[in-house]
Amino acid sequence: MMARKFQKFITIILSAILLHVFAGVSAEIKITSDQFIVNETSSSATFTGNVIIKQPDLIVYANKVVVHYGAGGPSDLKDFEAIGGVKIVQPEQTAKADRGVYNPKSKILTLYDNVAVTNESGTIMGSELIIDTISGISKFPSQSDGGRVTAVFSQ
Repeated sequence: MMARKFQKFITIILSAILLHVFAGVSAEIKITSDQFIVNETSSSATFTGNVIIKQPDLIVYANKVVVHYGAGGPSDLKDFEAIGGVKIVQPEQTAKADRGVYNPKSKILTLYDNVAVTNESGTIMGSELIIDTISGISKFPSQSDGGRVTAVFSQ
């Protein structure tokens, strides 16, 4: 019973700290998942199974979310990785991918594999999308495998 209370406490504190750093916002953030594991040896925290991260204007869905942190603990966030069925929903658009990685130091979010961004104007698809949240520049780079970026616009 005591271990369960401690794990719940750790979940609440770690979630608040890492997502405050990840998102750069002070609004309430809620994470739900089927399982939560903190691995001190690998300096990681893993949310597994139907992961949903909710913020006021953003919802992230994934099969698994792994947070890697440094020697300073959860406040020393190295990266935040969403794996499997990644879907990022904002009021004006939705992005889907197989994997997404956010680096809090560079403030760059990269989506990988089967990337599709949809809004009222249409859909853009490619195998990778790099979003620089500081400059506001998003880029679908050319693909080394010969794949191309496809955009379908509607009127």
